[in-house]
Amino acid sequence: MIELIKLIQNKTNFSTQEAWWLLEHVTGKKMTTLLTDQSLKQKELDLLEKILNQITQEKKPLAYIIGSVPFLNLQIKIAAPILIPRHETEEWIESLIQKLSAFQNQITTILDIGTGSGCIALALAQGFPNAQITAIDINPTALALARENAILNQIKNVEFIESNLFEKLQNQKFDLIVSNPPYINPAEASKLPPEVALWEDFGALFAKDQGLDIIVQILKNSDQFLNKNQKLPIQLVIEIGYDQKNTVLQIAQQYKWQANAKIDSFGKWRSIWAKK
Repeated sequence: MIELIKLIQNKTNFSTQEAWWLLEHVTGKKMTTLLTDQSLKQKELDLLEKILNQITQEKKPLAYIIGSVPFLNLQIKIAAPILIPRHETEEWIESLIQKLSAFQNQITTILDIGTGSGCIALALAQGFPNAQITAIDINPTALALARENAILNQIKNVEFIESNLFEKLQNQKFDLIVSNPPYINPAEASKLPPEVALWEDFGALFAKDQGLDIIVQILKNSDQFLNKNQKLPIQLVIEIGYDQKNTVLQIAQQYKWQANAKIDSFGKWRSIWAKK
């Protein structure tokens, strides 16, 4: 099996972990079982070859082939073209939960803007089990998948609403607002890996005005949907592009946010943390 793992890696440039995930998917067996097996059945080898062709020739992402990805303590079902949850997003969500863990009693309502697969909303629902999370998205297909993930992970304190940003929220107020919005400049589309450009939802990736359009709308309008809770050190977190830090901080200052940026484990600016 180790030789087969190396073969998969040579053909795909996958990490060892990803190669094992693929092999587990093909065989329906866990790694511990596969390590004791001597070989794959012919139908498994045929399926593996078919999938390797999808990966190498069609550039199909592994997440769409396997059909799910881990995200903190969740298993998130995923299907094309809904955005695949990234490790970088997982990092700042975990950091946010840790930072606000001492404020459980002050956090009763959370808004997730552009929920996609629901990974952020569901992770926050686990992290703050006494809070009610509202997850919005403009894409009904994404919302259907997010609802499936809530059921899959047995999470009940999330409400999913089809809404273009704040449009359907009326007079609701939240203690915390988070978002992983579209933030890629459409002019950069040709630079994206084909696994992203060919498969993932354009609307979840790209935004007008050099990728800043949705971020600006969130910074401009979030204040009127926030409870004025001076005890919380953070009330708004937005994921950003690695090269947007200075511009977004300037926009945040323009709308009177006290904000700072955080770097991810890859050394790139990844999120803006703000409070009024």
